[in-house]
Amino acid sequence: MRIGKLFLMLLCIFIVTITAPAYATEEPDSLYTRILERYVTEDGLVDYQAIKDDQAFEKYIEYLSKTDPDTLPSDKHELAFWINAYNAFNIKGVLEEYPIKSILNVGLFPNSFFVFKKFHTKKGMTTLRRIERMLREFQEPGVHFALTSASMSCPKLRREPYKAEKLEKQLNDQAVNFIQDKDRNYLDRENNILYLSAVFKWYENDFVKKGERLEDYVISFLNPDDAKYIMDHKVEVRYLDYDWSLNEYKPEL
Repeated sequence: MRIGKLFLMLLCIFIVTITAPAYATEEPDSLYTRILERYVTEDGLVDYQAIKDDQAFEKYIEYLSKTDPDTLPSDKHELAFWINAYNAFNIKGVLEEYPIKSILNVGLFPNSFFVFKKFHTKKGMTTLRRIERMLREFQEPGVHFALTSASMSCPKLRREPYKAEKLEKQLNDQAVNFIQDKDRNYLDRENNILYLSAVFKWYENDFVKKGERLEDYVISFLNPDDAKYIMDHKVEVRYLDYDWSLNEYKPEL
C-alpha cells in the first residue's frame, strides 16, 4: 500500500516536471531575450495585444521585483539591471492600462504614468521617474538612448537585454542609431539648422560638459559628412516636437 502511494506521488512529480512551462526554470536574460525577440519588431514597436497574455513576461517582471540590485557584482551589472527594469516596467504599465493611444492619457496629469504608477522591487514600491533619476546618477548619458517610454519619439526598444559584459557597446549602438535616425534628429544644411530630439533639450546637462556645446556631443555619433559640416559651419540647434503616441505594433489583418 505504501509502495503504491509512493509510486503515485513520484508519478505526479514527474508529470508536473515534464509539463511545467519552459520559462519556469529559464534564466532571466534568456527569458527576456525570447520575449523581446517575439514581441518587438526591428523598428522597436511592441505587440502589446500579444504580450498581454504571455505568462513568461509576468515571470520576468517577478524576477525584477525579487532581485536585490545591491547584490549584483558591479556597477555595470546594476546599471544594466535598472535599464532592463525601466523598459520592462514601461511595458507592464501600458498593459495595465491597455488599450491606450498614449501614456500621456493615463491619470489626471500628463506625467501621471511616470510619477504615480508604481512597481514592485526588492527595495519597495518605485516609479519610472524614480528609476530614471537613479539611472542618471551613474552619469552615463548613453542611458537616455536605451530607455524607451512606450512612445514613438523615444529611442527604439532594443530586441535584447542590456548586459554588463557588453553594455558599453550596446549603449554606443543605441546612441548611433538614435542620433542618425532622421525621424528623431537631422541636419538641414540649406538653412544651417540641426534639428534634435527633445531628449537633448530635457537632459542637456547630462550631455554637455563645461565649456562644450551640445553639437560637440552629437557629432561623435553622426555620420562623418554631417559631423564635418557641423564642425565647419555654425549651425542653429532647434528641437523637434515629441510624438507621445504609443509605440504599438499592429499586425495587418
